[in-house]
Formats: sequence, C-alpha cells, structure tokens
Amino acid sequence: MEYLLYVKDYYLPVFAEQKPEDKSDTEWTLLHCQACGYIRQWVDDNVLNHVSEETHARSLWNKLEQLYAQKTGNNMLFLIKKLLGLKYGDGTPLPDHLNAY
Repeated sequence: MEYLLYVKDYYLPVFAEQKPEDKSDTEWTLLHCQACGYIRQWVDDNVLNHVSEETHARSLWNKLEQLYAQKTGNNMLFLIKKLLGLKYGDGTPLPDHLNAY
C-alpha cells in the first residue's frame, strides 16, 4: 500500500511530519481527503467501520498499522491457521496456488 501511495502522489499527507510550505490549506485538506479515500478503497469492508471516522491521512495510516502491523500472538496465530488451511484445489493452476501461499 505504501508504494501505491507513492505512485499516486498521495504519500505527503501520510508520511510528511508537517504541511509543505508550497501547499495552501485547501490544497492540503484536499490531498488528505484524496489519500484517505484511496486508502479506504483497499480496506476490507469489515475493517472499514474501524477507520471510517478518520479524516486525517496520517492518523488513518497509524490506525491501520495499529490494527495489522503488530506482531502479537493473535496475528501470528491467524497467519499460522491460514497457512495450515491452505490446500491445493484440483484443476487450479499451480501459479495461482503459489500466489495464495
């Protein structure tokens, strides 16, 4: 997701510590709205209710990091369960199975 923000030029409101001097307040607010909208389109529906109230791109990013990037036992257990439940389906192309892995 971070690289997609760089491609779309939405990285400034997420990663900049303060507003650049060449941006007006309205441009900066618009850029925040665009970055938030772009991030939200990639968020799953069951997570959207956790982040729907965030209007600042940096706080939205931090909230998502807090939800997903923690190396807690629950996250590790979820990944292990997902890995153990991965099975090859007959007739499925092998590259698709490897991508799921």
